[in-house]
Amino acid sequence: MPCRLRKITVYETKSRFYIIGCDSTGSRYNVLKIDRIDPKALITGEPEYDYTREEILELLATISDGSSVVYRSSSKKGTKSGLVERATNAFGILGVVRFVEGYYLIIITRAHAVATLGYHPVYKIVEVAMIPIAMDGVSTSSEEQKYVKLFQSVDLSTDFYFSYSYDLSRTFQENALRSDWSNNGQRRLEADDKFIWNSFLLEPLRKNLISERWFVEIVHGYVRQEYIFLPIGRISLTIIGRRSTKYAGTRFLKRGANPLGHVANYVETEQIVWDMASSGNVANGRFSSFVQMRGSVPMRWSQDPSTRGVVGKPLILIDNHEPHAQTAASHFRDIRNKYGDPIVIMNLIKRNEKRRHEGVLHTQFLKNIEYLNQFLDDSEKLCYLSFDVARCNKAANAMPSINVLNVMEDISMKSILKNGWFQSFPLSESMKIRPREGFDTLDARHSQDGRFMIQHGICRTNCVDCLDRTNVAQFVIAKVALGCQLCALGILDEPSLSLQSEVCRLLEDMFDEHGDTMALQYAGSQLVHSIKTYKKTAAFQERRRDVFQTLSRYYSNTFNDWDKQMAINLFLGMFRPKITSLKNLWDLTSDYNLHFPYSLKIRTDYCAWTLTEKQLDDLVFLEYDEKENQEGYVEIRSMESVDGRRGSEGSEYRTLQFSSDEDFRDYHRTYEFTSLDDRIGRLFSIENRAIQVDGINEEPTTHAQFLKLWKTSETKEKETKKPAKKEKEEKESDDEDDEEGNSTQWSDVVEAQQEWYDLVNRPGNVASSKTISPLKREPTPPRSLKNRRSLLSTGLLFAKDIYNLDHLKTQPEERKYYEKYAVTAFKCNIRDWESVKPTLLSEFKLNPELEARRPTFFTADDCYRSEPPEVSGNSERFYNKSAQPLTTECSNRDYEFFSKYMEAR
Repeated sequence: MPCRLRKITVYETKSRFYIIGCDSTGSRYNVLKIDRIDPKALITGEPEYDYTREEILELLATISDGSSVVYRSSSKKGTKSGLVERATNAFGILGVVRFVEGYYLIIITRAHAVATLGYHPVYKIVEVAMIPIAMDGVSTSSEEQKYVKLFQSVDLSTDFYFSYSYDLSRTFQENALRSDWSNNGQRRLEADDKFIWNSFLLEPLRKNLISERWFVEIVHGYVRQEYIFLPIGRISLTIIGRRSTKYAGTRFLKRGANPLGHVANYVETEQIVWDMASSGNVANGRFSSFVQMRGSVPMRWSQDPSTRGVVGKPLILIDNHEPHAQTAASHFRDIRNKYGDPIVIMNLIKRNEKRRHEGVLHTQFLKNIEYLNQFLDDSEKLCYLSFDVARCNKAANAMPSINVLNVMEDISMKSILKNGWFQSFPLSESMKIRPREGFDTLDARHSQDGRFMIQHGICRTNCVDCLDRTNVAQFVIAKVALGCQLCALGILDEPSLSLQSEVCRLLEDMFDEHGDTMALQYAGSQLVHSIKTYKKTAAFQERRRDVFQTLSRYYSNTFNDWDKQMAINLFLGMFRPKITSLKNLWDLTSDYNLHFPYSLKIRTDYCAWTLTEKQLDDLVFLEYDEKENQEGYVEIRSMESVDGRRGSEGSEYRTLQFSSDEDFRDYHRTYEFTSLDDRIGRLFSIENRAIQVDGINEEPTTHAQFLKLWKTSETKEKETKKPAKKEKEEKESDDEDDEEGNSTQWSDVVEAQQEWYDLVNRPGNVASSKTISPLKREPTPPRSLKNRRSLLSTGLLFAKDIYNLDHLKTQPEERKYYEKYAVTAFKCNIRDWESVKPTLLSEFKLNPELEARRPTFFTADDCYRSEPPEVSGNSERFYNKSAQPLTTECSNRDYEFFSKYMEAR
């Protein structure tokens, strides 16, 4: 069965490159040839034949004219005759790239394992080599050398990961569900291009029908694995962060989303727990995973650094007011298709500000969510929750009961119980006999074959930058999810993980490093506010660090971001020299047209926004023969997706296939006699890295250097007696000082829509008892009129706001037609569709009492709402008087003239 080649050696002659690769066993070899005659054309050849070691040696001897001597690239004799060894024991091919002149071959020369997911090692790239294919080597053209230097500024030795047998671009749940466990775990490795950073580099080789066995697909982000040893067992905890390639870039140059719904700073974070006493096979082992995501606000907005001056924050500008929220619809459509329902949106943007800044995003984002929810069923609606972290952090000084982490933990628990998590083993029967209080509202769902419990839906977190506040929120979500995972494993009695425990300290350290890595990739500096800042345990050194990171981020955003953005555009293929534009990349004043091309048109429906363009076309615009089908119904048949990047039709040689037996063989190396010392050394290294605790919620007692990070009763008493000078310094050092004061009102901290309360109040399906404690029930606020908007508030107003509609009402005849449509299994008549298709303003019942319109500041109406002109009091009284001629009094003199006028007629 074809699998990836593990060891690759590159040989060079005057006319060709010969690449020799072997599998993990070292028994099967393959050959790949690349011609060097025409530097601007990629001519390759790959015999579909597996060689033995003896055959490979004979082939190399034939190529070198019978000589068994192979020269290394550093040898001067190798340039005259024979083979030249350019690279040996390489880990794989990243791809090829061409700028202006010839092609370059990119291979991984050094890498080391950083994690193990069951039987699948995960590697981090340490070193790569870029080999020119042309016979004369690197071109002397200044233009070519500048492109090469710009391309190499993307440091592939930092935060790039790959695996031979595990698809890092997909979640653990996706990998498990894509395998055929009834047939020995057979699966095909087909990566998600959204998280593969070398797809553009592999494109020329795939067009030449080169086998996938040679390629290594890499992801960019963060991977870390830690071990926890308990008296009852051993578990491994792995954090994986995947950064999207769509709309990738730097902080101020990539904000919001593009027309396709791909948002900036999109990162998918996954935590995987494995009971190491169980099998490394997913079907037989005890695995558990949970996924969450972060991403910029899915709208068309931007921040220009030039508007902030020397210091300050750039202005937030809404570039495109979309009355039908098409950008947000495209974004949430992709999320629904990938993760399912429900989607919990945790918005951490400040709402109440003295100078309106971030609140613009909150207002527009909420309007988009309200518009999209109009066309969804109650069980599928987007659950929007706004949590003002900055205000809550300040209010915690006066009211410790509403600490940021405590509030987030309560919200996170309710969200996780509705989304669930993935686990490869069934829930314990003891949970049904003795239900856990924390699992009262757990909505557990299973895969189609009933083998796995799956996660449905996702929690989406964002702030303005999706860095500092977002990382704190994701840490709390991960902490709650880890408690649920450990409880399901039977390690915890209740799904509660103590914040002061050693395990939680380890998780905090992992998420601090995760946040620093994501901040360096996006903003050029580490986190400005770490988790300790919001725990109120940051020492003076932490505050100095925050100031330093703020200055570092300012410098990077001002001077380095544009060069970094150009390198990313070149590396991902957003700009292709002499193809995308005749100008050079550094001559472009902006990359706006690269990400927002004029030819891109979005043709999705304003109401049926959950359907893609293809689904909408299949549903509506189908041709049929009225003679053959007199009823006029057309049956919709789904077409199997065709992967165009693979080789010839029916060619199983070029596809990657794996099975559970091969995973076991490659991990334990059953094909050779392994050294016992190596095995013991690996176990010792794991034991030295692991933390050993007697219980999950055990607090640290031996490491004195960490004791100062946790609050005790003595430290709390000291904090209550802070001198006034220290409080003033802390207030001045906080960069969130632009608010109207420390509000202690709960509504100013957390604001949730009705869909959120409907979601968390639904009963679960795990506990045998259907009664839910009233203390756990989320109070449902009454529906009230919305707050009046400020004078200078900008943005769109929807029909729901203009006409004061509570909800859209469906007519009985439309309901009957929809039921008929649903029964016919996706059959549609195009004439019926045109006559009864839903519209936005038809069949609306308007309430007689309309909400008073907002005062207008502008002299002309905008395209989203018409405003009545301002009329003076005298003009209004004159109009009212003239509008009632029967009650208008007329003087005797006027009456006399009017009588003469009538007589004259």
